Amino acid sequence: MDWRRIAQWITGSLLLAALAAACGGDDADPRPTTSGTANNPSPTPSVAAQPTAIPDPEAEVLAAYERYWDVYAEALRDRDDSRLDEVMTGPRLDRAVAEIQDLRNQDYAVALVVNSRPVVVAIQDDEAMLMDAYENQSYRIDPETKAPLQPTPAPGPTQRDRVTLQRVGGAWKVVETVRQVSQ
Repeated sequence: MDWRRIAQWITGSLLLAALAAACGGDDADPRPTTSGTANNPSPTPSVAAQPTAIPDPEAEVLAAYERYWDVYAEALRDRDDSRLDEVMTGPRLDRAVAEIQDLRNQDYAVALVVNSRPVVVAIQDDEAMLMDAYENQSYRIDPETKAPLQPTPAPGPTQRDRVTLQRVGGAWKVVETVRQVSQ
């Protein structure tokens, strides 16, 4: 019996198992693997443990808030409120729909440019609160050509908003934003 080959086989099997576990196991072969030892070289079937994803509520809230900005920016740019209810509800949705109507009435659109730095303050059940400090460099654009109607503004003062999100139908949505006024 060639013990060197058996030791190489065992080492290779362990390295492959570690690599599969490190990669998340999504594409791992669910069939049983075999393993052996130097004292017992005959392979015995074993099933590799599959990692279980544990939801991270803070990461979910931050991802939802980032998506809120993306959908909101698209709505302001295209003056289209049809997707706002994917990321907003309640008073915030009502205000955003009114903003889009105002843009249509005034015949311009907005290129939303913000540097957002949100921090989750609290999550309890289906409600979350975060604070966001951001610079707003948004500017008016032509609704058809998307060309700027004014020079791109320099960063203004930092805006500070308290943002409330609510889980609705399994998705986090912005319910309200309240501007914090510096004293």
